[in-house]
Amino acid sequence: MCGIAGFWDSLHKFPVHEQLAQDMAHQIHTRGPDSFGVWIDEQKTVALAHRRLAILDLSPAGHQPMTSASGRYVMVYNGEIFNSNELKSNLANIPFKGHSDTEVMLAAFDAWGIESSVKLFIGMFAFAVWDKQNCTLSLVRDRVGIKPLYFGYMNNVWLFGSQPKSLMPHPAFEKKLNNNSVSEFFQFGYVPEDACIFEGLQKVKPGTIVELKTNGEYLVNSYWDLATEIARAKSLSTERTDSEWIESTHDLLKDAVKRRCQADVPLGAFLSGGIDSSLVVSLMQSQSVERIKTFSIGFDILNYNEAPFAKAIASHLGTDHHEFYLSAQDAQEVIPNLASIYDEPFADVSQIPTYLVSKMAREHVTVSLSGDGGDELFAGYNRYIFGQKLWKIKNCLPGFVQKMLPGLRYVPQVIWQGLEKLPGLPKQLADKVERGVRLFESKDLSDCYRMLVNHWEIGKQCSFPVHADLKNNIENFQYWDMLTYLPGDILTKVDRASMAVSLEARVPLLDHRLISLAWQLPQHLKLRDGKGKWVLREILKSYVPTELFDRPKMGFGVPIDTWLRTDLKDWAHDLLYSQSLDEFCIDKQTIDFIWNKHQTGSHNYQYKLWCILMFQQWRQQYISLQ
Repeated sequence: MCGIAGFWDSLHKFPVHEQLAQDMAHQIHTRGPDSFGVWIDEQKTVALAHRRLAILDLSPAGHQPMTSASGRYVMVYNGEIFNSNELKSNLANIPFKGHSDTEVMLAAFDAWGIESSVKLFIGMFAFAVWDKQNCTLSLVRDRVGIKPLYFGYMNNVWLFGSQPKSLMPHPAFEKKLNNNSVSEFFQFGYVPEDACIFEGLQKVKPGTIVELKTNGEYLVNSYWDLATEIARAKSLSTERTDSEWIESTHDLLKDAVKRRCQADVPLGAFLSGGIDSSLVVSLMQSQSVERIKTFSIGFDILNYNEAPFAKAIASHLGTDHHEFYLSAQDAQEVIPNLASIYDEPFADVSQIPTYLVSKMAREHVTVSLSGDGGDELFAGYNRYIFGQKLWKIKNCLPGFVQKMLPGLRYVPQVIWQGLEKLPGLPKQLADKVERGVRLFESKDLSDCYRMLVNHWEIGKQCSFPVHADLKNNIENFQYWDMLTYLPGDILTKVDRASMAVSLEARVPLLDHRLISLAWQLPQHLKLRDGKGKWVLREILKSYVPTELFDRPKMGFGVPIDTWLRTDLKDWAHDLLYSQSLDEFCIDKQTIDFIWNKHQTGSHNYQYKLWCILMFQQWRQQYISLQ
């Protein structure tokens, strides 16, 4: 895993020199602390910079930037290709100096071209490659967006890099706020994949090759597209028994995990105690003669603590287990660094434990596997079932009843507080009723999904394309999550947190072959008896007793709601009001309202508040105070 950066100044607007490229790469030095390199073309227009975290071929033969054997291609690359040995066997006529996957990729470009080669890669990657013959610069990103890559044309110069901070040292960079992206951030808690918080920058979309032009224009070529892949998978789906589907999924999972255990450095895995991470660890341990190192985070607050479950599974599997119990003080020590870790405002509260478990893991290993992607592929999120139920109820209610529901918002608080005391009714009842009313107000399924994932309803509200081949609501929810939430939130969180401590995180459940198979599976193999990920549960039974993992889903959250009323209260209050948010349609009265409601405990506004707090902190660090 590495960090890349560079620029293409075809008009010679600014002096091109090695120190500038070094400065850009140094901004992301934690992505690659082991070595550093710069390549500049003879015309002094193109600079490619690289920071290396050595994983495969630790020798100088794996150093980047690297030039292909023909001399045509020069590349800087972040990621891992897990089928490089197979590709290498088909490139017998090309001499290899080492055994890095980077060298194999370049040999493939020489033999087959960039696009044809990328379609063959199994892995995670983001790279920039200069074609000396055609004088073109191509930026390429993996199929689902595991690895990040930003680019933009500023002051007649192309800039690119693994994170926005890597572009900032260049004199062409302009630190302007993109107000549309701010609105989207407040809606979702992250900046979506087709945008960037800085005006003039954007992300290379997953599954695409961006070919930059000298005049500031660019071509986007999609070599893999989720919608197309789903349609293809649906067409390939065949009649099989449940046992046959389970066996096929099991075999492919074993191969995906085995490939991601290739490393010339120590390797381990995150273990939360949930279905996905437990399955990944089970497959790792079953294929290893040594005890796998596993890592978990715990909390002293019972409803958030999965550490005992993770420990029990680790004990059953015989792993070398490590755990860290996170306190509010530990969180407070991490919070000041969140803006610099994520570069863009990011408000998933699990960013804190993700960073800390990565930090703990890095003390023992250089590579860690995770179970991310299982919820999206195999229908594991509670909101799928919750959203499906409410959508069905909504469509069964008479129109006049639907029109009356918004009136529930005006029921006095004292009544809700009284109802909460009745047996079987939940706490924060008013909060839950408010969320339910919002869902009942949905105009269509896309709007229902937006209500499920939105934090703030400000700015232009996004809509989500319905896939023609998906006939049920839950599959559409999964599709939209894979397009948006997975790359924008989950994968961003893991990449930034792990790279901040120089740890490579690998995600075997997002092997593109497994994605295709998952979309071929009948829905009853994903969702059964009110539980998601049925096929994964069945496979996990082969390794772990059911009683160790068959329990309600908890997620990887932290008790921010409680901490905002206690340990983090003073810090949060000061930061909330540090700068006006009027220009983003969040006025002081609104902040007062949600802050006070949250403090009483009648409502849980942790997500709304955390969005504001993370934006205010990010703005203080990256945007000059006006």
